[in-house]
Amino acid sequence: LARGLRRRLRRGSPLPQLRMRLQIAAPPRPPPLPLDCEVRAFVAGDEERWVALLNGDGDGGGELGAWTRQRLQIDALAYLVPGTQWFVWCDALLAAGAGVYERSPAGWEVGWVATQPELRGRGLGRSAVTAAVTSALALPARPVWLFTDDHRDAAIRLYLRLGFAPDSHHPSHPRRWHRVLERLGPEFCAHAIGDIAPG
Repeated sequence: LARGLRRRLRRGSPLPQLRMRLQIAAPPRPPPLPLDCEVRAFVAGDEERWVALLNGDGDGGGELGAWTRQRLQIDALAYLVPGTQWFVWCDALLAAGAGVYERSPAGWEVGWVATQPELRGRGLGRSAVTAAVTSALALPARPVWLFTDDHRDAAIRLYLRLGFAPDSHHPSHPRRWHRVLERLGPEFCAHAIGDIAPG
């Protein structure tokens, strides 16, 4: 198995994203927001600002890749569960967002989590993800999961604190999760590393 994974890496075959599965049944408590900010659902007309948010730094090269209105329709709106895309607005700025997507009948996916780079560290992403998780838990009962990347330490810390746990659906995941959690430190490693199991 290990030799096979090493061969895939040498050939440049991409490994699948890490997956996390929600372990709580009750919605998390919404965090306090700065006075100039509010959470509201997506409405028609938000598309251009949503594209800018997903592009991150404004030049089309953010962590989530390059976004256009066409990609928004194909990759996000086509799978969005109506009424479950949440944005945090600070004054007139779209600061953060997250939604619930149905890419498979097997579960609900919390996805396309983004925060404007200059506003990170203020809890705005947490507010958006909390709203999306609350929406997911109000839907017909299915597993709720999200996908993330090995290097996104801040995002993984947030997801762990909101009740998500490491999940494995690929042979590479246990090894990768152990490495990530050890890097995050004892607070996360102690309670989460035992949760890594095939999902």
